[in-house]
Amino acid sequence: MKAGLESVLERLFGTVIIPEMVAHELRQFHTSIPTWCEVRKADAHPLLPVVSLTIDAGEAEAICLALELKADAILLDDRKGKREAESRGLSCLALPAILLEAKLQGLIPSLNVALDLLDERGSYRLKAHAMEALLREAGELG
Repeated sequence: MKAGLESVLERLFGTVIIPEMVAHELRQFHTSIPTWCEVRKADAHPLLPVVSLTIDAGEAEAICLALELKADAILLDDRKGKREAESRGLSCLALPAILLEAKLQGLIPSLNVALDLLDERGSYRLKAHAMEALLREAGELG
């Protein structure tokens, strides 16, 4: 996460498994990969060439790795990537839902502040109605 909220992932999930391509993408924004991230090679999954035609290489590798590992869930925010993952039977988690869970578990003091940080530092913006629904669920709106 570009907003300094990385510890939320570790505190919610413990070890997070990421494919090599995602590790490569993370290194473009961070000096190192967090110790709680386990980088794994996505074996030559037969779907990889097909999935890579329509979505980003990191997301394609993540989907194939999640399928190989029979993962409980996959973290994806890209709309095309989520559609592809869900069409393959994977359960997708998006960053706002993860931050909401972190707020509900008391891991972050304010969902609104966390979402504002993402908007400022990570160019991650939610539509007003989605933001309002999340804040209401977090108990930050009346």
